[in-house]
Amino acid sequence: MSTTEDIPPPLDEAGLRALVLAALENGPEFGSPETFHARFGHIERGLSLDDVIHGLDRAWRFERPPEFNRDAWQWKYRLATESIDGETMVIVIAADTVNRSFEVITRWK
Repeated sequence: MSTTEDIPPPLDEAGLRALVLAALENGPEFGSPETFHARFGHIERGLSLDDVIHGLDRAWRFERPPEFNRDAWQWKYRLATESIDGETMVIVIAADTVNRSFEVITRWK
């Protein structure tokens, strides 16, 4: 069984920003960096993939400290940012530091 010493350290804001921007720039030309839940779980929130990309491309900050998910063995980050319309929103992502990728878990206003 793993101990807390085995948990990798979380990325700081600068490290996560570099990972996210590189993944967006170098990611696949098709598909979405969002989970099914993020895209279709709360359509009533009125947030699109364009809002998410806009929010990740602009300045953001940690909305709260990162949380480690032992089941998925990855850090979860809550990012405070803005939608295309300038409304505040939070994007929750999980980062894969080994593969230099991320996945949007959910987003809300």
